[in-house]
Amino acid sequence: MASAANANLNAVRETMDVLLEMSRLLNTGLDMESLSICVRLCEQGINPEALASVIKELRKASESLKTSENCAS
Repeated sequence: MASAANANLNAVRETMDVLLEMSRLLNTGLDMESLSICVRLCEQGINPEALASVIKELRKASESLKTSENCAS
């Protein structure tokens, strides 16, 4: 039983490593934690395209806030 759990854990780690490498090759800017959250959301039925749109909008909003803070300084 323990060896099956270890094999499953190793498979999950390997999958996440591959996904992280793909993410880096595509210049997504996602770290392992963010990517892991995205994968879990997709596994729970969230539309991946909608999730990508939300991430893009959040990045735009964050950049906009940073720019406005720098202008105010």
